[in-house]
Amino acid sequence: MDVSKKSKKEKQNPRLQVALDFEKLDDALVISEQVAPFVDILEVGTPLIKSEGIRAIQVLKDAHPDKLVCADLKTADAGYLEVQMAAKAKADIVTILADAYDVTIKEALRAAYDFHVEIMADFIMSRSPAITLAGLIDLKYKNIRLHYALVHSGLDRQASRRAPLFELESVARLRDHPRLAIAGGIRVTDIPKLSAFPLDIIIVGGGITHAENPRNAAEKIEKAIYKCFR
Repeated sequence: MDVSKKSKKEKQNPRLQVALDFEKLDDALVISEQVAPFVDILEVGTPLIKSEGIRAIQVLKDAHPDKLVCADLKTADAGYLEVQMAAKAKADIVTILADAYDVTIKEALRAAYDFHVEIMADFIMSRSPAITLAGLIDLKYKNIRLHYALVHSGLDRQASRRAPLFELESVARLRDHPRLAIAGGIRVTDIPKLSAFPLDIIIVGGGITHAENPRNAAEKIEKAIYKCFR
């Protein structure tokens, strides 16, 4: 399958997720208030959860009850417990490392079934996301499978601007893959290139939160997504 030649009818209209990778909850609340009109999902970033605790999830959700909240736990173990904790704090989506043991992922899916949340497998640690995902596609608990596959270049890898798009292409070629998300240094100028792929979520962190005007940055990216994916 040549993903670059998918018809417009097959294309999805991706949702915009902002990664709130702050140390202080107050900073995250200030930025979330500015960008909320232009984003679909608020991500409680891993640094924020480590600094402020699980409570940060509920505080963000309470501040923006109309938005989905993603708890970026990057769970590596204790799959059921960690997803349960995030769900009880009102998370809608919880991230788990794609390279965690299968039993951990299945336990996360079991919690997703019990607490009605979605699981996003983060491929930030995967040497070959397509190979890793191929081994996870059929993993499930009852009728629950992975909801999202996140192709992700972490902060320490973002000097390589080719990696996220190259890895996204290989993942998109898999049959029956989960809904796809991408993260890792995404800027507004990347949106046209991303429009060739069947993305469900585009995650932007510093491109919004570190902008001189985060509100304007979020609005520009939202408009670019609408223009490129319509």
